[in-house]
Amino acid sequence: MSQIGPSVTTNRGTAIVTGGASGLGASFAIGLGACGHDVAILDLQGAEDVATQIEALGARVLHRVGDASNPDEVATFISHLSTSDLSPTRVLVNNAGISPYAPFAETDLQTWHQVLRVNLDSLYLMTHMVLPSLLKHGAGRIVNISSSVVWDAQVRDMTAYATSKAAIVGFTRALAGEVGVSGVTVNAIAPGIVLTPDIQGRVSNERLEIYRGRQSIPLIAEPDDIVGTLLYLIDEGTRLVTGATLPVNGGRVFL
Repeated sequence: MSQIGPSVTTNRGTAIVTGGASGLGASFAIGLGACGHDVAILDLQGAEDVATQIEALGARVLHRVGDASNPDEVATFISHLSTSDLSPTRVLVNNAGISPYAPFAETDLQTWHQVLRVNLDSLYLMTHMVLPSLLKHGAGRIVNISSSVVWDAQVRDMTAYATSKAAIVGFTRALAGEVGVSGVTVNAIAPGIVLTPDIQGRVSNERLEIYRGRQSIPLIAEPDDIVGTLLYLIDEGTRLVTGATLPVNGGRVFL
């Protein structure tokens, strides 16, 4: 994974990243560390390798194994963070999610509930527990990860996933309208397909070529390609950008 940005020179507060142990979340976590943030990671798997890279940049990091859609485990994580030596939380990146492939007719209720629980309950729990400190501070950035599949009718076998990601867009807009008066911005990023280890293991080269052929820019995104959009949305200079969903999909769909 490539280094993003310069080494840390000043601290900009702690950035929480759910699902930050690998793939897109790992790139987010490292990019935030490179730009001066302490980083706190909650993931179902250990984030030791990512933490080592962040610490090498000069940033502090807290990483815990836990389920972001489980209320008790989220509460434990926030408790650990509150008693750590990390700076106050200023950024929340709701990145945790799953994307099983299955035709809707073969999607049973258990799978439907699992997708909504992981992709939406994690969003609710993390935001609900972090938001009070952001409001008290009078500033803060929340960035939610949606998906371009919400607007792409040609993507098949992802109805449950697309439903959850569409809900994230609605959540982003509604919460942005509610908390903007307190100086907190809420935005979303809608990536297209991103070549994470998970996608590499599940998506055939033939399917990747179909995605590539439908894009205006015929490149399959790497995780690092999405980091710049995140950094834009949390920058002090974008304090008036809120309620937005920014597509990063090579021009496959336009919002």
